[in-house]
Amino acid sequence: MSNMLNKQQLADILIQLLERTSFRREQMQNYVNRLYETFKWDGVPYVECGKDMYIVRIYERGLVSLEKRVKQPEEVIYWLLEDIIFTATHVGLLEKHGVDNKQTHLNYTDEVMKELNRGVQEAFQQIGDPYLHWYQTGKRQELESLE
Repeated sequence: MSNMLNKQQLADILIQLLERTSFRREQMQNYVNRLYETFKWDGVPYVECGKDMYIVRIYERGLVSLEKRVKQPEEVIYWLLEDIIFTATHVGLLEKHGVDNKQTHLNYTDEVMKELNRGVQEAFQQIGDPYLHWYQTGKRQELESLE
């Protein structure tokens, strides 16, 4: 019996996990809904559910820059969680500093980077293991390695 999840099941689990954080539900729903978009944003992991594995692709300027095959749904969930949490934390910092990174730009000082990392760490602490442990041990870099 397969432990494969479809996109709706992945989305439901992501929402359940993200509800443990202090992020607004509407904001999280928008990020989770990217699973279903036809437009592919740069740097965002997108998932296709195959028969016995997931295909995760990251696009840059409309072209696939990374494609990985992943068998474990928990790894796919983590990968998506990490991207959503980082994005939400970053957007929160942009709002806090009154910039949009289009007309006005955030100055990525050491303090801003520490604040970004603290926000991501806090969200993973609210979600808990195994995702917290994976965040702390650099699981995303492992998933995105070109091996």
